[in-house]
Amino acid sequence: MTHLITLATACVLGFIHALEVDHMLAVTAFVSRRPTIGTAARFGLRWGIGHSIAVLAVGGVLLASGLRWSERYDQIGEAVVGLMLIAIGLWSLRSTRNLHVHLPSEHGNHAHLHTHRSGATVHRHPHQHVPANPHPGDHQHLAPGSRHLTLVGMIHGLAGTSAVVALVPVTLMDRVTIGVGYLLAFGLGVTLAMTIFAAVTALAIRQASGRSLAWSRRVSIAVGGAGVLVGGWWVWSAVS
Repeated sequence: MTHLITLATACVLGFIHALEVDHMLAVTAFVSRRPTIGTAARFGLRWGIGHSIAVLAVGGVLLASGLRWSERYDQIGEAVVGLMLIAIGLWSLRSTRNLHVHLPSEHGNHAHLHTHRSGATVHRHPHQHVPANPHPGDHQHLAPGSRHLTLVGMIHGLAGTSAVVALVPVTLMDRVTIGVGYLLAFGLGVTLAMTIFAAVTALAIRQASGRSLAWSRRVSIAVGGAGVLVGGWWVWSAVS
């Protein structure tokens, strides 16, 4: 029973940990480029898997070697995360001008928001939807750089409160199996929370895009600006 409580606690801590502002900003920047619920959920899943891999790998080394996590690593990790957030924020701001909304009349009776890399102001591509394959071209509209979300999650897994709620506790456990279970349960909570968050965020952005393109771009600018500010704060905190 004690072990089950430990694993449940790890899962809950992972769920809460995923919903930290720097995590949400990074994933939201990607979701805002292609806010369909299915795609957004995959974004959140990729980020969660990357985060879990990093925590499990480092935690496994700590468990096997008996080493302790140093605060020096926290400072380095926070600086790297800060720089990454600044880069994502700048990318989000830069790509905001490429956001386009396709009206229901020209996009299979549903509003559709995505980016065009060319930055073209006019882009029409009527779709004939077939029930067996509602949108064959969906994969072509994935946000630029979306496949790097796993790497973003891995970097996040090596900084911030990950050490406090995941890496430090496992070094205090006297059984490797319980420690590994703790890390796996933590990763499950992280991945579940971010997948849900990304899907809900996509739904909210879709509602916004149905109102106006200008409103959608304001959201994108806000997310990008917040990423730059939060990233700058992380870097400042790490070096000061």
